[in-house]
Amino acid sequence: LTQPFAGAPWNFPGTEWVPAIPNPDIVDWVLIELRDAASAPAAVEATMISRQAGFLMKDGSVVGMDGASSLLFSSSVNEELFLVVWHRNHLGVLSANPLNRSMNTYSYDFTDDISKAYGGNSGFKQIGEGVYGMAGGDSDGDGVIILADKLFWANESGKKGYLSSDFNLDAQSNNQDKNESWLQNTNMSSQVPQ
Repeated sequence: LTQPFAGAPWNFPGTEWVPAIPNPDIVDWVLIELRDAASAPAAVEATMISRQAGFLMKDGSVVGMDGASSLLFSSSVNEELFLVVWHRNHLGVLSANPLNRSMNTYSYDFTDDISKAYGGNSGFKQIGEGVYGMAGGDSDGDGVIILADKLFWANESGKKGYLSSDFNLDAQSNNQDKNESWLQNTNMSSQVPQ
């Protein structure tokens, strides 16, 4: 019920929490980060202007604490606005292009083309017919999917709950998580510039 990004590597001090999950279509938490830069390669950590935890929906959209509304940010943008999406056990992604602006609303759709994520298939993947998404398997959130992440799975396998090795987000850690996420994504790494 509380955003899971307080610890390393995110160290996000946000106080987002809910007394109950507000929408049955919520899949998990994500940390949304805005970066103000001239280009995606220049959108390094030092260009971050705001961060906020939100809910990831089954359809891939991100909503606020009420489970329905858009996230609201009050930052000023000097150059172009780029979006980073962090997840507790998937590789983080950066928008390859600046966000689209219509009036005072910015939006970006990562799902319809692998080139929408900076670095393309180095840290992003096809997850369905014509649908692209974050690569699961990064148990420790360090930005690479390696053997150390499988050790988390080995320690949690057979357990149920909100687990770092539950890569398919079905509230349990099992062979499906290891074989369909960790194994298929081994050696992939986040392309978010630091």
